[in-house]
Amino acid sequence: MDSFRKLLALFLCSTFLAYGQGNTFTRVRYNGGSVSTTVKPDDWDNKLTVNPDSVIIALKDGQTISIPPKQVTSLSYGQEAHRRVGTAIGLAVLSLGVGALFALHKTKLHYIGINYTDKDAKKQGVLLQGDKSNFRAILVALQGVTGAPVSVSEKERSEIPAGITTQAVKEPENAPPASTVQAAAQEAPESLTVTSSPDGAEIYLDEAFIGNAPTTLKLSPGKHSIRVSLSGYKNWAKEIAAQSGTEAHISAALEKN
Repeated sequence: MDSFRKLLALFLCSTFLAYGQGNTFTRVRYNGGSVSTTVKPDDWDNKLTVNPDSVIIALKDGQTISIPPKQVTSLSYGQEAHRRVGTAIGLAVLSLGVGALFALHKTKLHYIGINYTDKDAKKQGVLLQGDKSNFRAILVALQGVTGAPVSVSEKERSEIPAGITTQAVKEPENAPPASTVQAAAQEAPESLTVTSSPDGAEIYLDEAFIGNAPTTLKLSPGKHSIRVSLSGYKNWAKEIAAQSGTEAHISAALEKN
């Protein structure tokens, strides 16, 4: 235990020292926000640079977002990042719905939300995704230059490294009463199991990345699009009409490029 604590302390110290000169992260996804872009949510290798003067997001399509740290109003992680960024800029695409948010939690996708105001005092936001090797360092660097606490649900608090100031969220602001959510869950979902051949392909529900096959989704009634993607293979897509209280199975046989 002592050895672990020493290693953790060394990691945090080295990271805090590094942000003073600027930290750059290249394995980053842009999952939505104030900037309209052709970059796909599953594209890695956008670049995030965090330094005392600016937080710079360089997208693969050539666009650059530069955010002065003093204009950052909040940082958030995981499920809470989706809610805060979506609420701030009014993008429903960031609200995945009850079933998708459950899937998000299970697959431990490392979403990071940055809310800020622009030069005209308008609310803006970006939703990023780090990977398991860098998301903690990204959070440390962002908090180091902005001083903002990281808002995170109590269920996901354990993902945040020690030493980071957090703001635990028991229930999202303006959330419907629990009885309403439960009723919606009982009325709505179709249970849809998605598998792929080869196994492990990425699953997209209505163009939002959900997780890797095999996985089971809970869908609200109505039309939905399912896309299955795997490097080296052609994309597989299907439109479905979900019906309340039913179960279905989709198997995507992928063809090599």
